[in-house]
Amino acid sequence: MSNTQNVGHTHMVPTGNTNSAPGKKDRREAARETARSEREAEKKRQRRNRIFLQGGIGIAVLAIVAIVVVVVVGVNRGSGGGSGPRNMASAGILFTGKSGAITPTKTTAAPASGTLTPTKADAAAKVAHIVTYVDWACPACKSFEASYASNIARLVASGGATLEVHTIAILDQNYAGSRYSSRAANVAACVANYDPAKFLDAQTAFYSNQPAEGSTGLSNSAMKKLLSDAGITDTKINSCIDNETYKSWVANVSRATSTDKSLVSPASGSFGTPTVYVNGKRWNNSTDFPTFVGQATGLAGSTTP
Repeated sequence: MSNTQNVGHTHMVPTGNTNSAPGKKDRREAARETARSEREAEKKRQRRNRIFLQGGIGIAVLAIVAIVVVVVVGVNRGSGGGSGPRNMASAGILFTGKSGAITPTKTTAAPASGTLTPTKADAAAKVAHIVTYVDWACPACKSFEASYASNIARLVASGGATLEVHTIAILDQNYAGSRYSSRAANVAACVANYDPAKFLDAQTAFYSNQPAEGSTGLSNSAMKKLLSDAGITDTKINSCIDNETYKSWVANVSRATSTDKSLVSPASGSFGTPTVYVNGKRWNNSTDFPTFVGQATGLAGSTTP
């Protein structure tokens, strides 16, 4: 017996003069088997590729949908340029009065486009239209409130004036990275939207408890407690504060207001708070305010009820 092997195969074949024909046959079979195996492998590979491709497209579609949802939610919550609060279509909340009662003027929400609806004062009625631009984090605004808020409230309640309050944020840099000024302005927008009748109460509470400049300001929890202590308990306001719903709106309005050339102080050459107008005439921050109201309306001496 010979020990000759058929090279290229894993099995032993019979030896002798008759081994050539079976060897060729085996090689052909092996070649066909190899070709068949390769075809099957290729088919499996193609099927896997199709599955991966379809899965990849599905994942991509889901990712796109997720991105769209995030953007839409961001816009609706105000983080991406959403609409403003109700009752501030002019970017300010307007109060009128009659028979001792002060009433906020209801308006639709300021649109996401940022287009504002200016308030039209009735100059012929000899009513003082008072417009204030304030920052609830501003010490000078707190002083203005302490000096004149009661007088203004009596004047509005008697029907002798209207009051339009624009709350903006320009003092974030004064509060140790907490963005307190912007968050406080967002609170103002939240209250205007959900409980406008309590807006002036909220403003008084925030001035009375104004944190010192250089501090971290008030936390969201502290601001919500201030409102609660002032009788403002709508849970939607709390959510509005936590979500900072009007973050983008506050930023846009504050930027537009602080860069408005018509609001620049002639004395300083820049914008600051408080900025106050009566019937379109700018208060100079030095004249006694009730006196100035009388001068601006042409009713000097008769504007304090």
